[in-house]
Amino acid sequence: MNTRRLRLAVLTLATCLAVAVLSFICSPGAPAPLRPFTTESMLMDATLFPPGWSNRPIIPTADSHGALEHPLRSMSGDGVVYHEIYRYEFVRSAQREYKRQLDVFYSGRQSNDAWEEKPELTTLLDFADEAYVACASYIAPNTEGAKLCHMLARYGEFVVRFSAQIAPAAPLALDEDELGELLVKLDDRWQAAMASLPTPSP
Repeated sequence: MNTRRLRLAVLTLATCLAVAVLSFICSPGAPAPLRPFTTESMLMDATLFPPGWSNRPIIPTADSHGALEHPLRSMSGDGVVYHEIYRYEFVRSAQREYKRQLDVFYSGRQSNDAWEEKPELTTLLDFADEAYVACASYIAPNTEGAKLCHMLARYGEFVVRFSAQIAPAAPLALDEDELGELLVKLDDRWQAAMASLPTPSP
């Protein structure tokens, strides 16, 4: 084989390899499996909170971020707490959105200080495929030492956003220990739901 043919063969092989790699990267992969639970059923509710909190209606989030479903629930109580779940058709889509949300969800516009990672809270989400918890100082009326804490997690094809004000000095508000307990309960709920087997079709 002469040099020209060898170069052509190498170029052809390299082109085929590049096309294969790009096809793999751009492909969304296989669709996520059917789940034996509804997305809304995974939202927080008053049973997970200390006494004095109550449910608000479930509504769609303001932006779908390309998700098939995107319900939100906030709570009535002392402070602002809300929970959003985004369900994607493909796990790879959820992976990409999780990475994007690491920048979007922890923007400086939502707090009065830099976000500080809370690894002791992140480790509580041991069932999540990916998770990140951070808090920043927050000005709350008549409350000293208030912080705004955000949790971002991914469970398979689901991207979950959770936000809560914590205020140790306010007797009726959540403190960091109660926030940790709440995150554990949410993580346990995902573990129990995703371990369930779908009901066979008749």
